[in-house]
Amino acid sequence: MNGKAKDSKRETDKPQQRSNRRRNRGTNSSAEWGDANADKVLAAISAIAGNGFAVRFGYTRDGGAFAIGVVGDGDPYTEYVRPNEDIDLYLDGLIQDYIDGSRPATPPQLP
Repeated sequence: MNGKAKDSKRETDKPQQRSNRRRNRGTNSSAEWGDANADKVLAAISAIAGNGFAVRFGYTRDGGAFAIGVVGDGDPYTEYVRPNEDIDLYLDGLIQDYIDGSRPATPPQLP
């Protein structure tokens, strides 16, 4: 098979592969931010941004999990939450991490 034929086969196999991965994980659902509590998403944004950091809400490449990234709090990091886990509970913990006083109240000052 030449390179283009291989790429074409990979593209046509992707939906089936995603379906197989979800089935193997024990969930057939996809992550959906629309299902998260909007007030908790807003509170997380406020808590993180209020400390001078940036937050990114997205999905894994296959759409099978939530991806939450924080930039500016040391090394950037991304955490993943599966759709069969409680995203609202995760958001509660994230909010507490940034409003319980363990993070600086103001962003770091540049020299």
